[in-house]
Amino acid sequence: MKLSRCLTLLAALLPITLAAPAPSSARRQVAADNDYSTSTSTHSSTVILTFSLPTVSRFLVYALSLEQLAVSFYHSSLSLLSADDFRAAGHPDSVRRGYEQVLKSAKAHSDYLVGEITNLGHADSTAGCDYAFPVKTTEDFINMSEAIQALAVSTYVGALDRSQSDTYTTVFGGMLGVEARYANWISTAVKYQDLADMSFEYPSSMNDTWTIAGLYVTGCPPGIAPEDIFPAGLVDWPVLTLPDTVYPGQSISISFPNTLYTEQDTLYAGFRTGMDTDMYPLVGNDDGSFSVTVPQNVDGKGAVWLSVVKGDGLSVRDDNMVAGPALLMMAAGQEMDGAERDGAERDGAESAVNKNAWSW
Repeated sequence: MKLSRCLTLLAALLPITLAAPAPSSARRQVAADNDYSTSTSTHSSTVILTFSLPTVSRFLVYALSLEQLAVSFYHSSLSLLSADDFRAAGHPDSVRRGYEQVLKSAKAHSDYLVGEITNLGHADSTAGCDYAFPVKTTEDFINMSEAIQALAVSTYVGALDRSQSDTYTTVFGGMLGVEARYANWISTAVKYQDLADMSFEYPSSMNDTWTIAGLYVTGCPPGIAPEDIFPAGLVDWPVLTLPDTVYPGQSISISFPNTLYTEQDTLYAGFRTGMDTDMYPLVGNDDGSFSVTVPQNVDGKGAVWLSVVKGDGLSVRDDNMVAGPALLMMAAGQEMDGAERDGAERDGAESAVNKNAWSW
């Protein structure tokens, strides 16, 4: 089975590794022939509806697809994991109740967007896709929820200047506040970590979010082509594969397809946190992979976004992308053995879930 992106969604000490779903094969079935994907695919005999949405509606459909993914993730995971499962993992009942509130908010966001798109006359564009998530245990779920919330926060930060509507900019700002609140709740109250050492949030581009969200799509309603309902020019970047655990100061081996670069290109790893980007040249390995040392200054930064680019190594942009992004979760105060540096005792869940330096 093809490894999709860098997704292994487990912390360092979990005894098993779950394979991730194939990367968005259903959504990209139609997209492949319309410059939305670098993979090769063919259309089925499905009749494609011939209509095109205005820009504002397209952006709302884009936001809706992410909220539908979140609803599917939280609903399917909470249906799988009972209150007893959370207790067995060392979590009080308030943790599961908190996640039920997160699900309630995601549903409210989704319902709002469906209503707005319907009022604009495009109800046919609101049908949700089917998703699959590699969640079998409470730890799997909590770790992935941290990543889902990090993606949601970065996405809404990036969305604020793209909504093309004062009304929707205000709404997205309101959604952002709630998503950020939940992200902090997961990292501190659920995973017993210190607050991330960050003053600004990284604004995810639409292509970056589109690339990561597509990992979980297993099927979509037939009859509507993505290029007719989503913002124009969305791109799935190539797979970026990293180790399951990544620590500051560690030399890691990464790999990705050679579809967007040549042997003459100089490649860089860009580590993005908030408003800062640290660029480091990649070193080629004999097996075709590349090595780079994770900068020490990402320690405790929380969500760190890693992409591979080509060219001058000055920044990460759509026009120099090679692979990624991948999400590195860098919890504060973690050593490479998973132990906390201050030696403090924590109440609550003492498991791999709060020894968190891992890649997504």
